[in-house]
Amino acid sequence: MKQIRFNLAIIRALRGKLTQREVALATGLSQKTISALETGASKGVDFLTLAKLCDYLQCKIDDLLLLEDEIEDIAPSNQSLEQAKKIIDKGLKRAMARPPLQEREIWAEFDSLRAKINSANK
Repeated sequence: MKQIRFNLAIIRALRGKLTQREVALATGLSQKTISALETGASKGVDFLTLAKLCDYLQCKIDDLLLLEDEIEDIAPSNQSLEQAKKIIDKGLKRAMARPPLQEREIWAEFDSLRAKINSANK
C-alpha cells in the first residue's frame, strides 16, 4: 500500500536549516502542525496549509509530498538484516574513532553528501 510522506524536514534543512518555529511564525501555522506533518502524526492536510508552506519555502507541492510504499510491506531477509548490522557497526566504529567535528564541518559534510546524492539521481 502506498502512503504519502511529507518532505518538510529536508526542505527546511535545504532552505538554510530553518527551524519548525521559524516556519510556523512565517506561515501562521502552529509549530505543532509543522511537527505533526513531519512525523506523520497528521491524518490530513488542508490546501491552504500546503499553499502557505509552498509559498514560504518557495517550492512546489510535489517537493513537499512524496508517494511511497509503506516500509511494513517490505519484509527484510535475515541475510539483509545481518548485512545492515555489519555496515552500521563498521560506520559506528569509524565515527567513534574520528575526532569531534565542529558544527560547520558537520553541515559541510552533509551538504557534500546531499550534492552527491542529487547528482546521482539526475
